[in-house]
Amino acid sequence: MTAETLYGADDLTHLEGLEAVRKRPGMYIGSTDSRGINHLFSEIVDNSTDEGVAGHAKKVVVTLHADGSVQVDDDGRGIPTDVHAKSGLSGVELVLTKLHAGGKFGGSGYKTSGGLHGVGASAVNALSHRFDVTVRRGGKVHEMSFAHGVPGVFDGIGPKAKFTRQNGLQVTGKMKRNESTGTSIRYWYDARYFENGASLDVESVRTKMRNTAFLVPGVTYVLKSALEDAISEEVFHYPHGLTDMVEFLAPSGDRAVSGTLVITGSGTYFENAADENGVMRSKVERQAEIEVALRWGTGYERIVECFTNTIRNVHGGTHRRGFDRAVLKSVQDAISKTRGLLKPKEDPPTLDDVLEGMTAVVHVRIPEPQFTSQTKDELSTAGITKVLQGIVDQQVRAWTEDRKTKVEAKTVLQKVVDASRVRLTQKQQKDAARRKTALEGAAMPAKLVDCRTTGVARSELFLVEGDSALGCFSSETQVALASGKSLSFGELAADWQRGVTHFGYATNKAGRVVVVPLVEPRVTKEDAPLVRVTLDNGESVRCTPDHLFQLRDGAYRRADALQPGNSLMPLYRSVSAESAGDQFDGQELVWMNDRQEWVYTHHLAAGFGGFVAHYDDSARLREVASMVNHTVASVEALPEREDVYDLTVDGYHNFALEAGVFVHNSARMARVSEYQALLPLRGKILNVQKASLADTLRNAEIASIVQVLGAGTGRTFDITQMRYGRVILMADADVDGSHIRTLLITLFAKYMRPVIEDGRLYAAMPPLHKVMTRGRNAETHFTFTQRQMEQTVAKLEKAGKQVVTPVPRFKGLGEMDADELWETTMNPAGRSVRRITMDDAEAAEEALELLMGEKVEPRRNWLVESAARVDQSAIDL
Repeated sequence: MTAETLYGADDLTHLEGLEAVRKRPGMYIGSTDSRGINHLFSEIVDNSTDEGVAGHAKKVVVTLHADGSVQVDDDGRGIPTDVHAKSGLSGVELVLTKLHAGGKFGGSGYKTSGGLHGVGASAVNALSHRFDVTVRRGGKVHEMSFAHGVPGVFDGIGPKAKFTRQNGLQVTGKMKRNESTGTSIRYWYDARYFENGASLDVESVRTKMRNTAFLVPGVTYVLKSALEDAISEEVFHYPHGLTDMVEFLAPSGDRAVSGTLVITGSGTYFENAADENGVMRSKVERQAEIEVALRWGTGYERIVECFTNTIRNVHGGTHRRGFDRAVLKSVQDAISKTRGLLKPKEDPPTLDDVLEGMTAVVHVRIPEPQFTSQTKDELSTAGITKVLQGIVDQQVRAWTEDRKTKVEAKTVLQKVVDASRVRLTQKQQKDAARRKTALEGAAMPAKLVDCRTTGVARSELFLVEGDSALGCFSSETQVALASGKSLSFGELAADWQRGVTHFGYATNKAGRVVVVPLVEPRVTKEDAPLVRVTLDNGESVRCTPDHLFQLRDGAYRRADALQPGNSLMPLYRSVSAESAGDQFDGQELVWMNDRQEWVYTHHLAAGFGGFVAHYDDSARLREVASMVNHTVASVEALPEREDVYDLTVDGYHNFALEAGVFVHNSARMARVSEYQALLPLRGKILNVQKASLADTLRNAEIASIVQVLGAGTGRTFDITQMRYGRVILMADADVDGSHIRTLLITLFAKYMRPVIEDGRLYAAMPPLHKVMTRGRNAETHFTFTQRQMEQTVAKLEKAGKQVVTPVPRFKGLGEMDADELWETTMNPAGRSVRRITMDDAEAAEEALELLMGEKVEPRRNWLVESAARVDQSAIDL
């Protein structure tokens, strides 16, 4: 029998003072990663800012020391140094060692402040190896130090100096003549309370100081950094306040549609609150001060930043709710009163339409605001909603009706109406592009080669450079069949619909002719341009200009790039003579280019597999002695346009036409049709960084991408509706391919950014070289740079291997056969892909605007400055 486990009062734990902070730091600073470390800084600098808001400080200096400590100096009144009657502690020790203590809970300390909970400074103290405070007040200099919240003295500099416990604030000297009062705090946070690798984010510190300088235009903020070899100093001072902030926050390249509208005012609201004795009172009157600045720009992005008593509220709150309601109602009413903006039966714009292209800052100053957490990410004071809504609604209405601003306002109203119409159009496109079930049918672009799986998680969409990935032939083009006959693409497509599969020819890696099934003959493009390729045997082929023909050496070349005299990989067929004997009499023969002999073939459906017999006839061998290859006689562009066809050859890279040549069949057969889909793109898409949204949506290639993904664009983009789990950009490994990838990344960054933010956009990394060795145990290595190729060759030669020279270089994806394409670019188990990220969204935006935007001069300057970094050997001249 086991003893019963007792549970009594002695089992309860009571954490005294700052022990609770050290035990559960996340409860007091939000998190224990880098954000928590930055929150420590915010708590200290917010106290100095409160002095500035109250009109007692003009300058706040933040110093980031090389030893990891942070120092904040202000020229405010200084923390009170006299003894607190109830606790018997000095004001300095009280606010730095006791939770919920400070000058923000009532009395005459502050009218409004950012530090409402009385937890901030004491929490920083609790989580610091060392915490030093110096107060200049009353003509004296007071100093005090703490180790993890325990008062005492250090006998040296830094947190590792010997520490001795000692109570009380020490007077260490007198203030110098004309020296300002103020407080100086320096702390060394203890990394043990934070996750491994967590550190202070200097950029977040800079952003915090810049934002605060915007919000408190009467205070100058200085950031000094000694983290690197040189000491740097930045000054943040913005005399125009929120107007300057709106201009700063507006997206780069976004031209203003309106001037910056500044809205100010004050109002009262009521709430239940405790008095100085802790007794709850109902309907306590509060005074709120409102300051809002906003403007509309040409872009679609919306930026609305919210602050309470200079503290940024990342998730907005009740003041954001009041702002949204006000601008929506006032703009809707103005549109309804303006003749000619809305058509009959058109729905009024929504909030998303009104906010499109808007940059706004909402700042409220209220006493004792309520937040959802200690980190103050969201304001929850209910009464502020109606106050802000009333002030903003009144002044926006006045702006739309004022004679001086009426023309400007009408431009904005027209923009809002246009945004509403575009949103509805995009919604219709998105609804039409949903992945359809077999019963619902599908309305996807004809050139899309979809996958069979209905599950999104595993599926992949390859955006492939070049329409040649799907082939493009006129309907009457004849395809050579292994039965000895030939059928046109139109006839093959009709038979396929009836369930009939025909067999044709392809070449393997060695160039040997093999019999293969011809799968899914189909229309791939409508109204496509055509060229005619005429051969020296009198045959001609009509196809799209970018379709690839196989050359005699196994490489591939576009139809419009073929030159008279170019040698093509030939297909020679004949019928066996009756003297050949028995069952093979009258059967078809195919000439093996690699073995220089005739081979019998039969349609596989007849029960024969591939090659069935050899046929040696000296007369026939003499006949084909001149059969080296077909050559190109001419290539001419045709005036007509037609619907064009393609078919699939699984496992091989080409198929044969009745004209006697082999033509390319690219990425389609390298894929796993169960979960890999292909969408070929013709050339380079529109640069969306320069183009308007309307021009973007009119672009055929972009429209295809949007339709196939099925999740919409811009504000209406819904990543949960994406038809594929990953999108992989697959372009050639050359300069043009890099440009195509850049254009596609720009498209996703501007109009489908959640795909990047969710880590679902990738760029394939096709190889540049194929290094092969000779001999019995031949090896093949794919390399991705010139240097890697040279190193691989040197390594193989050092090992005594004979390398095939010159080393072949792939000019494009079309030059790889199916196995090579699968192995290097499409096989998830071994391919090289690069995930596209936007970890620093602001830096990414700036880079896109610099490299892809409308302003030419900054881009030219960047190109000149960066020229020295270019690897000349990597450029495909």
